[in-house]
Amino acid sequence: MAPTERRKIRPAILFAISLILICATILWPAGAVGQSISVAAVGPTLVDFGPQVSATTSEKRVITLTNAGSDALPVTKIALRGDKGDFVVMHDCPNLLPAGEECKIWVSFKPSGEGVRAGQLTITNESGTQRVSLLGTGTPVLEASQK
Repeated sequence: MAPTERRKIRPAILFAISLILICATILWPAGAVGQSISVAAVGPTLVDFGPQVSATTSEKRVITLTNAGSDALPVTKIALRGDKGDFVVMHDCPNLLPAGEECKIWVSFKPSGEGVRAGQLTITNESGTQRVSLLGTGTPVLEASQK
């Protein structure tokens, strides 16, 4: 073959090279090399306490935060938004939730007045912000319970 002639690549070889490059891109994307992978999951995403006598506290409801990723998950903030004082939160979540582990968040409802009350639990971490909607209805205090 003369030095200036070019060899044609056979279609089967070209197909095999293309297939290898596609598989390598899917299995080892360049952006994921050396990066930590934290995946947060929360459930349930809605807690409805139903009716609750005003100024009394409901039973605690449990919300679970799970780190479904392969690296530890930094948990930066757990907070309530909405009607102030109507919802109370406690948790056992560490600042760094290990991979494959979960922690518990307990919420109770203590309506400060009558009517529908709404709030939101926000959990901020490396994966973003997860939200849980909180609902409840404050009911009137019965006269018999005041005596």
